[in-house]
Amino acid sequence: MYHRFWSYLVYLYGVIAQTIWRCEEPAKMSAGGLNTAEYFGSWYFIAAAGESVSDVQMFKPMDNTLFDLQGANIPERLVLQGAIKVGNHCIKRNWVYYIHRYRDDMELEGRPLMKVYIFESDCKDCIIMMETQDVGEHQFKRMMLYARNATLSSEHIEHFQKKAACVGMKEFMVLPQEKEYCLIEPHS
Repeated sequence: MYHRFWSYLVYLYGVIAQTIWRCEEPAKMSAGGLNTAEYFGSWYFIAAAGESVSDVQMFKPMDNTLFDLQGANIPERLVLQGAIKVGNHCIKRNWVYYIHRYRDDMELEGRPLMKVYIFESDCKDCIIMMETQDVGEHQFKRMMLYARNATLSSEHIEHFQKKAACVGMKEFMVLPQEKEYCLIEPHS
């Protein structure tokens, strides 16, 4: 009896808290149901959020990052090329993502413990990705905001920060974007 009473009380508290604080979580999109071709092309890495400082630490040395997303010879496989500006150096990287038809997450080649989710953004030409790894030696949970343009309004960045905070990500950073972007070589 007391257990049931406390369960109802906690539920009621949650409903009231959501009504008062109006925290709106980002809407998750199912990777398996995406029309991936509409996401092909250039993307600028704008901001990142994480549950802890260590979740976003790897992004701190970056000034800017430009990505190019394309399909691959194999269906349901995406190739992401990145040109990362760290100091005065350009670091080139490639990632391969696998999309499974009936799964919400994408699989990153070589990282079987990591899950990658895609979320809608309030910005028409933006996308939010969340990387999580809750098993293994290096656990993390972080969200990244990407846009089709290098410049994004402060309102859109603020909106991303609020959405990330709604899922417990209080550590936040925006890439400075003060230096010239590195070029991405065309896919071969």
